[in-house]
Amino acid sequence: MDALLRQALTEVLRDLQNTSGPIPEVRDRPFDYDDDRATAMVYSAAGFGRGVSAYRHNTPAERLASVADQVQEWAVEALWTAARPATWPECPQHPDAHPLSAVARGGRAEWICPVSGRAVGEIGRLSARAVS
Repeated sequence: MDALLRQALTEVLRDLQNTSGPIPEVRDRPFDYDDDRATAMVYSAAGFGRGVSAYRHNTPAERLASVADQVQEWAVEALWTAARPATWPECPQHPDAHPLSAVARGGRAEWICPVSGRAVGEIGRLSARAVS
């Protein structure tokens, strides 16, 4: 797997693990052969899969936020399929309302509340305490 994609996935998987989210099986299966884009697949235990990609020309923060957004879409579907609340990562300001949003701003990749715009934590550094 491409090193830049692997690095971004490692950060997002850390957030999933630290917040009791679903953990995907990551497979190095290209689904696009664009020279500027690295790709892989993530699968749930139930077999639901989704492609994840990272553009090499993006800044590290943009790449990380983009991968986090894609994995978040997979996680919400995996949670729903498992009959768990389909909000990941949950916004601590508005419990049971909406998930956080992945954004790149100021050279950092952050999870923010989409309502207030307030940063909750850096992507890759979420903890159960941050989202509870």
